[in-house]
Amino acid sequence: MKLSKGYRNALRFFTYYFTNGTLGHMVGDSKLESLNYQERLMEIPSNMEMLIAIYSNNIEMDEDGKVTNHLHAMKRAAQFIREACPIDDDEYVVEPEFENWETKLH
Repeated sequence: MKLSKGYRNALRFFTYYFTNGTLGHMVGDSKLESLNYQERLMEIPSNMEMLIAIYSNNIEMDEDGKVTNHLHAMKRAAQFIREACPIDDDEYVVEPEFENWETKLH
């Protein structure tokens, strides 16, 4: 079975926003917009692994493979970035906390 076209498109856009630094803008997090999170996440390879896990575990599709919550999945991934890459004295707390199923590596 292949991944649905909807999921492939969602993953492509998520990767695009992450790579060009506009993920913060897409999810409405102005502090993330000013952070060079790409380089900081790459310092610890397991951060990228967790980022993709959180995004993938949160994505939902309908019976036709159409993604129904792309923005939510991106927001949860962005919350992980904020948690993994603290900004100065900002004590960011993920709300709601990540549940075990969100961070499970398959």
